[in-house]
Amino acid sequence: MSEQPLILIADDDPDIREGISAVLETRDYRLATANDGLQCMELIRQETPKLLILDMMMPRMDGFAVIRELRGDPQYAGLPIIILTTVIEDAAYRRYELETGIAMDVEAYIEKPAPPGELLRHVSAIVDQPYIIVADDDPDILEAITTILGTQSYQIATAIDGMKCLDLVRKRKPDLLILDLLMPRMDGFAVIRALRSEPTYADLRIIVLTTVVEDASRRRYELETGQDMDVEAYLQKPVAPDVMLRLVEEALGKDDI
Repeated sequence: MSEQPLILIADDDPDIREGISAVLETRDYRLATANDGLQCMELIRQETPKLLILDMMMPRMDGFAVIRELRGDPQYAGLPIIILTTVIEDAAYRRYELETGIAMDVEAYIEKPAPPGELLRHVSAIVDQPYIIVADDDPDILEAITTILGTQSYQIATAIDGMKCLDLVRKRKPDLLILDLLMPRMDGFAVIRALRSEPTYADLRIIVLTTVVEDASRRRYELETGQDMDVEAYLQKPVAPDVMLRLVEEALGKDDI
């Protein structure tokens, strides 16, 4: 990416913070540190990091409370979190579920001490790999697209309708959205209208992959909105895997990924 991703490390042990920083400084990341949960939240509100590495047992505000607050705020609900702690994983998940009634939603859970290679692998999987959402109501199409994209180093999430697609986008903004137009509950036209009307997502890169004829789709969108349908590419199914991969790479490359 053109800008170094920001990673926030929250741990009350200065030696741990220094050790994690030393490992991550071997990569092209920006780092910030917090010594408790309150400072962690203050820093997140100043600039949302690409990833939070979080200890569970901290003074003033522990990691459990940090996760509860983040997941309860739509602005930060999709912030990726890696837990790095001495707390046994099963016990932590049980406590969080008992306190909140929901499962603890984190990207990875690592018990200290973590080998540097394992930490870097988890961090890289979140920070360095492009995140793509695929939205299509046909499960066979979803499986085919994810299989094709799975041959590359991409993080992939899927949605079976427009409402679920928007939920995923707002939870965590992807680097690219691959979108069908004819879906239940909320179609792709409505998804594009909603995204283009929100400043946060107005620049989101979209590839349309659908059975709908391109000229008809563009005319409909222009009639409904008074604007051109702003997408990176428009593909009619079926599409050859090599063509899809090339267009995905080109779309992502515009962000210097």
